[in-house]
Amino acid sequence: MRIPDLGALLAEAQMRRMALDATGAYFVTDIDPSHAEDFAKALLLMSVPRRGQHDQAITVYINSGGGSVGDGLAMMEMINRMRRSHDVRINTVVLGYAYSMGAIVSQAGDHRSIGRYGTLMLHAPQWILSGEDERIFKDYQQLSEHYQRTVANLFARRTGYRNAAWWKRFIWSGRERFLGPDECLRLGLVDEILEPALHHEAHPTI
Repeated sequence: MRIPDLGALLAEAQMRRMALDATGAYFVTDIDPSHAEDFAKALLLMSVPRRGQHDQAITVYINSGGGSVGDGLAMMEMINRMRRSHDVRINTVVLGYAYSMGAIVSQAGDHRSIGRYGTLMLHAPQWILSGEDERIFKDYQQLSEHYQRTVANLFARRTGYRNAAWWKRFIWSGRERFLGPDECLRLGLVDEILEPALHHEAHPTI
């Protein structure tokens, strides 16, 4: 059994990443500080050569179980900044699933699509707290309310469906809202459902 060359594997991975950047494709998985930083750098590298070229759209593919609210919002801000600064078109595509913050990030796309077998999930964020009781409950309650307003307003503006108060009740209902493609389209969470290609059976000819 041949032992793989670690240097060669890393070089190959870097070449694949550069090839994806050149084609304007980026894949979002975990949403945390390191992935958000990588995303911002890649988006900048892809946006500069595409300035004003709307037919050369960047596509952000999302297959994510979610993650940090702050890092997800930073990724959305980077999308908006590149759109303003470099006049680029940035689309989002949900592959498989986009839960929690992954579903929120998907809303940043100029054109949002989901596969026929895809799922979005919206729910209230979970918090892990430590420190002085009074300070924690007061400060984090304010932060939670701020995020609720921010996210509810974001969905109301982006979807054009209902208002922020409705979205706040919908997301912070105490339930996990699993949404299939048709419901996503009805709620304005996506612009298109990507249907699977039809397979045609081959028939012998005489």
